[in-house]
Amino acid sequence: MLDAFTDYPIESYGDAPGKEAPIRKATILTYNRDRYCDVLVYQVDKDGDLRGTVVNFKCFYLYKNEARLDDGILFTYAELETLPWTQISYPHSI
Repeated sequence: MLDAFTDYPIESYGDAPGKEAPIRKATILTYNRDRYCDVLVYQVDKDGDLRGTVVNFKCFYLYKNEARLDDGILFTYAELETLPWTQISYPHSI
């Protein structure tokens, strides 16, 4: 697993597709060797509890630093290839 940040819109968190989403902490779980990752994306709910949802999206939305697309430091393919490539069922909330 790799710790990361993302600004990818998560619909189950109320984000609208194609609109700017908040920068959130995430954990990259898997990489399919063709640009897509299963990612556990975190959010603090209205009660202050930490929640997570597993989503699948392109690795270009995952950054090593807390940033947006143009300023994010991307993971190399060599770093991503250290991850397993089994796809997790999604979306899955924890």
